Amino acid sequence: MPSVNMIAPRRAEKLRLERDMRRLVIVIVAELVIAAGLGGWVCTKLWTTNGRIADLNVQLTKLQPIVKEIKQYEQASAKLDPKLKLLGQAKDGTMRWFNTLDRLSASLPDSTYLTRVSTVISPDSKNQSTVSLNGVSSSQAKVGEIMLRINSIPDFRSVDLHFTQKTLVGVNTAVEFEIGAQLKDNGSSGEVKKNGTVQS
Repeated sequence: MPSVNMIAPRRAEKLRLERDMRRLVIVIVAELVIAAGLGGWVCTKLWTTNGRIADLNVQLTKLQPIVKEIKQYEQASAKLDPKLKLLGQAKDGTMRWFNTLDRLSASLPDSTYLTRVSTVISPDSKNQSTVSLNGVSSSQAKVGEIMLRINSIPDFRSVDLHFTQKTLVGVNTAVEFEIGAQLKDNGSSGEVKKNGTVQS
């Protein structure tokens, strides 16, 4: 029976298995190192993120009363907004009449006085308002002068003389008059009565 030498192939097989085992161990160790590094990086990121979240929560807790105040101010501002708009419209209307009456008083000649100023809003068109100026003057010439001066005021147009009549002021003779004019736009700020008149 011939003898077969199996030592060399077994030794080679053993060496190959040892090499494969070393390679496998190296791969496993490398994977463990990479996994440990990745796990450490993830843990560090989680730790820093948790710290940042904690800081933001502290800041949010500090800012919460300020946010509530801001919301309260916004609600109060929303409630006041219609009032502010109404106040602005009233101010505009008041200033319009103030400027108009200021120009009107500056246009009155000497010895001429207004006794009544009233407006009538036309029922068919809200943009058409007529102003009636009642007063007393010392002469017919002064009434004509008033009409010329009122005609130059930019708030009025279509100035008409409704009537003049002689009257007595104390012991002196005077001329009572009524002049009508249209306002260029409806900015009357007085109380509108049922018949559409506004009296000042």
